[in-house]
Amino acid sequence: MAYIFKFESSDKLVNIVKNHPDVSFYIYNGSAYYNNQTPISGAFTNNVIGAPMGDSGSKPGYISLYEMNVDRDGSLTNALFEAPIDPTSYYRGKNPRIVPFLIKNGTRISFKTVTNKQFNSVDEWGQTVSSSYPLTASISKEFFSSTTPRIIGDLVTASFNGWELATSGSTSHLYTLANTINYYKQWSPHFVVSSSTVGGGRDLLASGSSPGAIDVGLISIPSIFYGSDIKKGSVGLKFYITGTLVGELKDERKNGELIQVGPTGSTGSGSVAGITLYNEGFIILTGSWNLALGLNGGGGGGHKEDYTGSVGDPSWVCFAQSISGTIEATGSSFLMDFKGTSKVPTLTMFAHARRNMLNHSNNPTYKKAGSPTISSTGSLGYFERDTIDIKNIVSSSYNDPTGSFKKTTYISEIGIYDGNKNLLGVAKLATPVKKTEERDLTFKLKLDI
Repeated sequence: MAYIFKFESSDKLVNIVKNHPDVSFYIYNGSAYYNNQTPISGAFTNNVIGAPMGDSGSKPGYISLYEMNVDRDGSLTNALFEAPIDPTSYYRGKNPRIVPFLIKNGTRISFKTVTNKQFNSVDEWGQTVSSSYPLTASISKEFFSSTTPRIIGDLVTASFNGWELATSGSTSHLYTLANTINYYKQWSPHFVVSSSTVGGGRDLLASGSSPGAIDVGLISIPSIFYGSDIKKGSVGLKFYITGTLVGELKDERKNGELIQVGPTGSTGSGSVAGITLYNEGFIILTGSWNLALGLNGGGGGGHKEDYTGSVGDPSWVCFAQSISGTIEATGSSFLMDFKGTSKVPTLTMFAHARRNMLNHSNNPTYKKAGSPTISSTGSLGYFERDTIDIKNIVSSSYNDPTGSFKKTTYISEIGIYDGNKNLLGVAKLATPVKKTEERDLTFKLKLDI
């Protein structure tokens, strides 16, 4: 028999469950391996998630949003196409890809990657505009030498009514982070973009012969890998040369400073080699000392590789630079670890089975076997007995008679309804729970929302 009760305000709780999943990237020979995963070949593609392809085949280290087009081949014949679509001429390949599309109409709703100019270039209303799957992401690394301009071109070329207009030129990713870096200077003086004291004087945005111009390495981590933010103090970087650890960075103070903590007594030990923007997902490396000094017990630091387009000494600004392009640096490998933050809203509900309630059932096994159910039937109606015996399942020390009669039911399912009594979900118990008249039970239901 079904019973319906209302959840009171005290029976519903909404909590946020915070998780910190481990994330690691191992970088070697131009590839980044995400959580030690290698590309999985499918029946139609060399990488089932559809990640970008490199010169030597499928590239690891990518994650696919929505995981659409798993092991699918084929591509669009045109960026724009007219409805109706003929699949035989629209697709090519053995396993056609899923394509997101929408219709140009008066709502002017389009994809985020489509500009107003591109949207208006579609001549006719009712025409179909398409995008593409999969949407993949991976980490990236940029190197800014002391001579690399942080601003390319002249940003201010004209003025109007006293206002200067930015009409040409572009800024680097490092330059756009200037205000964010300065904002976190409350954590540490190393977050100041330009300083005459930190590191003997430096300016992250200066280049060429400008005072304080230094080499800078920028690691960008898409938010799909870490969630809402990177957990403070969880970032760790390790630099290997021919399998030997020559440098390790950790944020021991949990303030964003990446301090070289190993190997013990290594060159630069105890120095700050970079900073981490935990909320934005960026690691900015400034340590430029030679990590090969003292390698294998020697003092010459003779190991040199092409890290940035020219042969040079290994340093923290060169960390993971091999994933930026064609540079391989096969004698070096890199490991980056951190913890993400995942916040999951959780609804907790308490369903009560009160005393002296929920002790009747319409299940046929609830009645005593052999009890007649029909009182009379005929052309005038159908009548059931209102005094059907209930089966007594109370045990006793003897086979006969049984114990004193008690109404007993077993709760096996709990349904959740909305205000209009529409069933939203069913919680099933692994083992039915015995309910007697003197028992007062509460069931705890949890649902991720």
